[in-house]
Amino acid sequence: MSQNKNNVNERTKDLHVCGLTCLGPLTFHPGAVGKKITLSHGNCRASRDLETFRDGLVFSSRPVKPEEKVRIQVERSLLAWEGGVRIGFTNESPTTGPLPRLAIPDLTEKPGYWALPVPQRYCPPGTMVSFWMDKNGVMWYRTSTRSVEFCKQTDLDPSLPLWAIIDVYGQSTTVLLLGSERNLNRIIKTSSCPIPDSTFKCGYEDTPPELKKRKAIAEIKLEQHQEDQSNNNNSQKIGCRQENFLECSVCLDREACLAPRCGHRCLCLPCADRVFQEFGTCPLCRQKI
Repeated sequence: MSQNKNNVNERTKDLHVCGLTCLGPLTFHPGAVGKKITLSHGNCRASRDLETFRDGLVFSSRPVKPEEKVRIQVERSLLAWEGGVRIGFTNESPTTGPLPRLAIPDLTEKPGYWALPVPQRYCPPGTMVSFWMDKNGVMWYRTSTRSVEFCKQTDLDPSLPLWAIIDVYGQSTTVLLLGSERNLNRIIKTSSCPIPDSTFKCGYEDTPPELKKRKAIAEIKLEQHQEDQSNNNNSQKIGCRQENFLECSVCLDREACLAPRCGHRCLCLPCADRVFQEFGTCPLCRQKI
């Protein structure tokens, strides 16, 4: 049996023969993972350390084609954090060196990278997310929890190689790469090699005791900061119900209604707790809080 024509997928128990409708294997890139990520299940499962919401970057093991839909499943989440998984593409080959901590903004500030946040309300445990790039450079995604597709024009070149980006971020702590599929026409559909069956139970993680302690301390500091602002006649806090909506610079989902001492109104209340705990600086100007 020729190795070029027939490929045994060693990640499955069954013999898999790659044919004309097979796109080949697709896993997470084993050499380009965030420092808090552990790969398992044949490099198809990415799990992030529960003690942090960041350092969860992973990439596809190979470039994907325009219109090739990458499919993932959010398996586990942790309510102690805020925000959902981030997804995107890059024209840059994944590096084996140290990776940035976040897809947004660390990667997206660089040319050749594009990523979008999936709101946490659309990606609870068990949610399947499909995302792809069309031939015009428009990125699309759809989740199993919403009936509509979301799209946005990117500045990436779809004629160049495209690697998928997944940031196992915020509440999302474990993600399974289900593979990919691409329609050649109305009749013929191609797909990547199958992944091994999984009996992993989707659900929510228990908050580690040390994290509970850190969050309690951060919440006390946040309450003190809010009290200082409310007692100031020139308070930098602006009510969440004002008409001019400013997006939180951390979760990119809720309204920013809190400003650190520097004056930048850039945080929603849940993310302010996280910033006080993890960073201690304004996410915009990096001034100490």
